[in-house]
Formats: sequence, structure tokens, C-alpha cells
Amino acid sequence: MSAPGRRRRLLSALTLVALAGASVTTGAHASPADPSTDASSESGSAGATTGPATEPGAQTPVDELMPEEFEDGPYVVIMQEQPVASYDGHQPGYAATKPGKGGKVNPNSAHARKWADKLQEDQDEVIERAEVGEPHTRFDTALNGFAAELTAEQAETLAADPLVLAVVPDEIRELDTVSSPEFLGLSGKKGVWEQIVGKRAEQKTAGRGVVVGVVDSGIRPESPSFADDGHPAPPVGWTGECVTDDEERFPADSCNDKLIGARYFVAGYGIGRLHPLESLSPLDAGGHGTHTASTAAGNYGVRAVIDGQDQGVISGVAPGAHVAAYKACWDGATGGGCATSDTLAAINAAVADGVDVINYSISGTTSNYIDPIEIAFLNAASAGVFVAASSGNSGPRVSTTNHPSPWITTVAASTHAIYEHTLVLGDGRRFIGNSITETMEGPAPFVYAGDASTTEASAANAALCLPGTLDEEKVEGKVVLCDRGVNARAEKSQVVGDAGGLGMALVNVDASGLNSDWHAIPSVHLSHEHRPALLDYARTEGATAQIEAGNEGSSTQVPEVAGFSSRGPSLGAGGDLLKPDLSAPGVDVLAAYSPTYDGHDFMYSSGTSMSSPHIAGLAALMKQAKPDWSPMMIKSAMMTTARDHATDNDPFAGGSGFVEPRRMLDPGLVLDSGADDWWDFLAGQGIVWAGTGEPVSDNPIDASDLNVPSIAIGDLYGVQTVTRTFTDVSGAAGNWHATVEGLEGLDVTVSPDRIRPGRGGSQDVEVTVRNVDAAAKEWSTGSITWTGPANRTVRIPVVVRPAVLDAPSMVTAPIEAESLEIPTKVGVNGQVDAVVTGLFKGLQDSGTAHQTLFFNALDPQNYTYEFDYPAGYPDVRIEVEGDGVHDLDIYVVGPRFSIPLVTARTTARNEVYEGRIIGTGRMKVHVVAKGYEAERIPFDLRVFVMGEGDQENLVLDRPSRTVTAGEHEVWSGELRTDKESPYFGRVSFIHDGEVVDRTTVRIG
Repeated sequence: MSAPGRRRRLLSALTLVALAGASVTTGAHASPADPSTDASSESGSAGATTGPATEPGAQTPVDELMPEEFEDGPYVVIMQEQPVASYDGHQPGYAATKPGKGGKVNPNSAHARKWADKLQEDQDEVIERAEVGEPHTRFDTALNGFAAELTAEQAETLAADPLVLAVVPDEIRELDTVSSPEFLGLSGKKGVWEQIVGKRAEQKTAGRGVVVGVVDSGIRPESPSFADDGHPAPPVGWTGECVTDDEERFPADSCNDKLIGARYFVAGYGIGRLHPLESLSPLDAGGHGTHTASTAAGNYGVRAVIDGQDQGVISGVAPGAHVAAYKACWDGATGGGCATSDTLAAINAAVADGVDVINYSISGTTSNYIDPIEIAFLNAASAGVFVAASSGNSGPRVSTTNHPSPWITTVAASTHAIYEHTLVLGDGRRFIGNSITETMEGPAPFVYAGDASTTEASAANAALCLPGTLDEEKVEGKVVLCDRGVNARAEKSQVVGDAGGLGMALVNVDASGLNSDWHAIPSVHLSHEHRPALLDYARTEGATAQIEAGNEGSSTQVPEVAGFSSRGPSLGAGGDLLKPDLSAPGVDVLAAYSPTYDGHDFMYSSGTSMSSPHIAGLAALMKQAKPDWSPMMIKSAMMTTARDHATDNDPFAGGSGFVEPRRMLDPGLVLDSGADDWWDFLAGQGIVWAGTGEPVSDNPIDASDLNVPSIAIGDLYGVQTVTRTFTDVSGAAGNWHATVEGLEGLDVTVSPDRIRPGRGGSQDVEVTVRNVDAAAKEWSTGSITWTGPANRTVRIPVVVRPAVLDAPSMVTAPIEAESLEIPTKVGVNGQVDAVVTGLFKGLQDSGTAHQTLFFNALDPQNYTYEFDYPAGYPDVRIEVEGDGVHDLDIYVVGPRFSIPLVTARTTARNEVYEGRIIGTGRMKVHVVAKGYEAERIPFDLRVFVMGEGDQENLVLDRPSRTVTAGEHEVWSGELRTDKESPYFGRVSFIHDGEVVDRTTVRIG
């Protein structure tokens, strides 16, 4: 990527870290999260800053993450220093505590205890400085930090502390919610279980010795999926245990050699919010945690029965593995979820206890790499723990995928089994849909629910089969057609059954997926394409319908990515990382459940919550088979050996493809990365240390160059080369040959196209992508496959989006400058026009700010600068640039009152306000520094009142020109300023009538 392009991306990323860095102090509040998504929050904060010259709105998805200012409430504070899991020994007097290759964290070692004590001392220091009470939760293993109730002022003080990396709201996040082992090729002769344990061992021992930690809603210890069926004792060094405050419902002796640990965490969610049927213990009320745990590592050969009906025998993916449950998600009196601080405490405990794998079927950020959960998982992966997480259930909308971090394996949900019955109408027409319920003995009258409402209910509510809306006289003895939406699918059949209905045909109203839920009466789920015909027929006199077994004539194929599964492109890294990573079974998955609410010990469930534990279980099998492999080697093996979906292989839906366990044990080549690479990646995203403003790594890299088993280039300007490093794990010193598929409109070359890493060796490969005639701003997709000894193949997906033009976010020039240059790189052929707005003459001053934790407009120590703000509410830009160490804030007070009209008081060291002021007349700008020392802090102030149009202070030589893709264009112009005042404006670059980039210009 070109230097200007990289610079712009870094500045945008700096904004991300700053919580409210200079580039987001525009006076506009962050957009609220879309309540229909399962990504509950994107907010993140840290003490990183950009200078006051940063351009607001450089990257909208980033800006929308940032709250404008802190408020009173619960927060998680992340410290800068490495936690026990990843501490590398860089501090004199403190030995490293990060485990070696294949090892585990030992939190009870003398070195770990000494380092943990040091971390707590640092936490105590910042807590005392901010005058915070004792936190309700502390972290030191997977994360270094604490969780507490903070005032806005305390949060601001902590965010500005040089020992603090981030201050993030403690939010409530959502859970993402017989045949999969057989479908995945785990069972049977020559299956994966047999490959791992050998022909003479029992297949139920697959995964033995590996611990799968499940951070979720708890577990049902009485389930046969977690019975001690001859399992060995926990691994040496295991420190987990059963912790409960409800001996009656979850006795302390509930753990055994299968379920070797169970803890609960509720301080963040709050005991006072719990549902009456919840338990202050690891007991699972809702069933989600039990389902995910049994999917990943439930016992072998457990018979599943629902409502007396035998559903067959089920097994977890790694039936021989141990299970440890960490309850961080709760059912509440008015809704449930998972507090960030509780999930962090759970992750911290899981790593400290000694788990090998973590499953996390909980929503998360879509783009914030320093979200505390993402950072905790970075440290866990650094310590050798494999992390699988759900992609989210917000599909098929684009750019909704969660957990964007490369150290996490983010999993999409796919179909894996065909459960279908047929709705037969009285006129002979047949409609195939999803169903796992019993069928009907014969036909019955057919009625549309919207035509069977009670006198009190609306037809619209009745059509949805909401509780209390159906008239029994109109429904009894009939098959009822219900529209999907609003209430749970299974509740609709219960409503129909309670009204006396014999069967239900549930029909989609739009292009949604189909599910085989467990219904109260015979039911079938049908496509929206069938709705018009079904509705017309149901309103025909004498209409009848019957639900029959079978699906003769069905064209359904598996696997396919589920419609609900969240899609990319990922909002993180400017599109330079592909997410999700791969897909696994996530539709109609049968597993153990909780009987608390509906009495079911087993249940079919759908969601990326169900696909993620499949990957966690497969990782446990890999850990058993390849104990020395790193988490990223395991991830690579799964991704590069994945197979195609049945029809749709969009990488933004299913990543590298549908996991193929029969090939993952012998991938031939792997791509590996570790903590150093991830910090290089974070530095490349502009993440800096708060105390110094220095990047978190001395070797920042472009996200496209991170050594992951996929290639993504979010903005291709003509040509770009990325590097991958392949490590041989085949044991055969043969040649590997590369072939390229897809990627229409692009010229892709691999150099060298033949590699020979040698046994255990590594070799770099350069992939050069050149735009020939691919459309700008549209993704081109494809793959590169390396074929090697014994016909092994290693395939990585490639996604590329050609860009139009890349300009620097800002250029500056001295106050006396005569000319100006704006370097750009072009990604298209054609005409580009440059249009100047401004430059607007400004005011400037220098001063010193006193340090205070609380602003008072009447404080005589305040620095004050006055300017006239005209009627009409034009935009104003106020910049404060200090020493880069102290945190400066801006307050603007009107002529009549002492209450600030606007503020810019973020964690940024320098500050910018841009936007309108509601008021007119003589405005006073106050500048203060956060702190409590007597020293006053020097700074420079610039104020610009902006208008519209070209002020002819910057005259470009050639504002319109014909450009060529891949070339550099320098836009030069004469400055006609007074050489005494600062000036501010923007240059917009237009192609095909659309602004494709914009550069801020500041003189002085």
C-alpha cells in the first residue's frame, strides 16, 4: 500500500483507540447500536491520540464507535502492562510468566505470583490517583485491569493515566444464538476420532487430556453429556474447581472427571437483576451454555429424547475431552445477557485454571481490536489457548461479523443436515419445508391465522400467532398458517395448539432461512416464496392441508451458509482482514439443554452459537493429536483444508469454506503467527501507548501482510504485493505449486510459484495483485491453492477491492509558504477533479493551561481567548496543540452564561472541536489540562470560523486531469495567504460525480 494510504489508515485507527480522539470531537454523538444486531457495542477507549490536525470523519465506521464523552456508570479499565499469560520478562527483576511452546500458564508459580503482585500494585496506584473505590472485579491472567463503577470524571482521569491502555463501558452483550459428528466425518471407520486415538482405542476417548473451557450461561451437571463415563483425572496442574452459592441446585460436588470445573461471575450483571429461576451458581437456566458445551465436548453415545420421542444418539465433537464451565451470562427479570466485566473475569479464570480451548458464543465488537474481550483473547492465544468465537446472527446484512481479531477463529453457521416434511394442500399442491416434528394422520381444514383473530386482537397480531390472539372456534381442529416474526417460532405452534389447532404451517414473510424447531404440534417451516400461494389457498372455501413425512423432490443441498449468519466484509482494518474465518454446522443442532423453563433436557438449536463450539471441539482434537502446535497453526489447518459449500461460496459469508476435519490433521503447510506479530499488526492500525504516544510495536505492518491463511486487500491502488510464510508440517520434503482461481479483472502472480520449504522448514511467498479492469469499489474474490506431495492441497481465500484514489488525510505548510503539494495514488483510469473549500483565515494564540480535574468557567486560573461567532451557525474549528504529554480540553462559553455551549474533552493529548455553536456573539474559549500538578502546560491555539466555497487562497495548477491506475499524482497549488495568519480548508477529489477522498489543508 502506498505511504499516503497507510498514513490515512493509521490516523483513522488512532481515532479508534482514543475513545474520543481529535478526529471524533465534531460535536456529533455516536450513532446508537442497531438493536437488531447481536454486536452490542463497539465503544472502546485508550489514551492514544492524534494531533490536532487529524481530519474528522476520515472513516465513518470508526467514528461511529466512539462516544463523545464519558458518563457515570460501570467501566472496565485495561492496564498497559502485560498480564501473566503473556508477560515476556521485559521488566528487570521479574522473570517471564508466558508459557513456552506447548505449555500452559501456571498462575501459582513464584514468578507468576510476584508478577501478579506487581500488576495489582500498578492497579492500586491508578485507583488511588483517580480516587476510585475498591473495584468489584480484578484481572491479572488473561487481562491486566479491573472493573468498577466510575464517575465521568474518574473515567476521564483513568483514561489519561499513562499506566492505562483503555477505559471501556462495561456493557451487556448477547448470546449468539444427532448428525454433525457423522456429517463431519468424525465417527466410523477411518473417521477423525479413529485417526486420532487409533483403531484399538475407543472412539469416545477422542480429545482425552484436553480441557475445553466454555464461557457462556452455565451448565447442567446432571446431563448425561457430562457424566463421568470413565474419564481420566484432570490434567496435571489443573486448578479449576466447582464454585457455588446454591448447594441445593448446584452442589459443590457436582464436578467430576468429565466436568472438571464450574465457576460463575455475576458482579458486573448484578444479582438484583436476575430472573427468579436463576441460581447463584454455575447452573444453566436458559440452556445455551449446556448446548454449546455438549456440542463441543459432550460424552459419546448419549441418547437424546424430547417429549418422549427418541431423537437418536448424540456425541460431542471431542467426546473424550474434559469440560470446564464459566457462567458469565444470565437470564434477567426483563431480559438477559453477559456483562463485559463478568466475561472478562471468566476468561481470566479459564486461562488461570489451565484450559486448552475456549469457546465464546457471545456477541462482540465488529471492528475494535482493543475491545477488552479481544485483548483478553490475544493474551490467551499468546499463552497457547485456542479461541473459537461466533460470528454473529445478523446476516444476511453485510459487514455485521463480530470478533474481527486475527488471533480469534471466527465461525459462521452452515446447514449440515436435511430435516424436511411436506405440506400437502387439498388441491394436490406440495410444499417442502423444514420440520423435525411428528406428522399428521390425515388432512384438516386450513386457515390463515390473520383471518382467525379474537375480537380483541388485531388481524396483524393474529397473523403472527402471538399469544392470546387466536379465536378457538376458528382454529380448533385445523391447520393454521402463521407468519414468521416478532415472537419465537416455537411459541407460535404453542399458541396454535393451545387454541385447539392440529398443525401449523409457519411461513417466512421475507428471504430468511428455514429452521427445524421443536414444536408443540406437527409443524413445517416454509419459504417466503410460497406465501402468496398458501395465503390465497387458505382463504379458499373448503381449503384443507396435511403435513406428511418425507421430502420427495427436494432440491435442498448441504452445507450452505445460513441466512442468519453474519457476513463480512469486516469493518476492522479497512477491509484488510477477512472475517469470518470459516463455517461449521450451526443450523438445527441437537445437543443437551436445560429443563428449567420448558422441561427439555435436549433441544435442536440454530445460530453461530452452535457453529463455534464445533470448531472448539475440533481444536481440542487437534490439541490431542498435535500438542505442540500453536493456536494459529490449528486455525490454519482448519481453514486451508476447508471444502466448498454446496452452491454459494462467498468468502464474506463462509470464510475459507466449510470445515473438513478429515483433512485438517494433515494439512501439509500451515501459516503461523504469535503475539509479536499481533502487536505489529496493532501498531499498523495506529494503536499507541498512552503515556508516550509511541506505537505499541517498533515494527508496524499493514494488516494485509499479517501471516494469516487468507488475503484481503480493502483498497487496491493499481498494484499491491503481500507476503505469506508457509511452514512445512507434512514431513515430506516435496515441491508445492500455486494456482490462482477467480479474482476476475485482476492479474495475480505468486512468486515463487513453486516452493520447497523442506521438512519443518519455512518459506516466504509474495503475492502481487494488479488491477487490470476490475470495477472500482467492488470486491473481486477467488483463491490461491498450493498443491504438494501426496496431492495435499492448501487453499487460502483472496478478496480484493480496487479503490479510486488515496489522498493524505491532512497536509500542512508553514505560515509563510508560497505553494502546497498534495501527493495521491490513483487506482482507476479516467478524470479526477480537485475542488477547494476555503481556505478560511483563522485566529491564533499561545498560552498556558492550568491543571484541574473539574472545569469551572469562573476559575480565575483559566486561560481564556475570545472571538466573535456570527449569526447563521457556521462551522467552527478550534485546535489546541500542546506538549503531547498532558491531556488538554476545550470549553466554549457564550457571552451570557458560564455553562459551556460546546466542549472537546476526550482522552486525546491535543484536542479539536469542529461543528456549530448554538448561540452568537462574543465567545470565550477556555483551555484546561487534566491533572493535579501546579505546573501550567503550554499550548498553541487556532480558531477558524468557516464558510462555504472556494476562497481563492489556494489555487491549484491543474484541478482537472486524466489519471492512470497505479500512478502517483501530485496536486500542486499556489498559496495566496497573508503570510501572517493560519488558514484551514479542504480539497475534495471527485471521480464520476462522486467525492472519492478528501484532504484537510492547514497553513500555519
